[in-house]
Amino acid sequence: MREGGLTAAGAAERSSMWLLVIVLLNIVPGLNNVTVLNTFATAEECQIERNRIGFEMAAAYPNERDFVIACQLNPKHSS
Repeated sequence: MREGGLTAAGAAERSSMWLLVIVLLNIVPGLNNVTVLNTFATAEECQIERNRIGFEMAAAYPNERDFVIACQLNPKHSS
């Protein structure tokens, strides 16, 4: 029983290890310059989604370069 509980707890911790964020490069009154879009267990999962969103945003807004979509380690998980 105890092993199952540890596994579930470990999975819960890993579920938000990586943050997919959008960073606004220009200051916009009333908006945070960094917004979390989603969370992922691994850097690879985050990178796949970052690439997908990045390509879609580039296609939809070809002349806009005032934001960055990035993956970052959740500060709650860094030592």
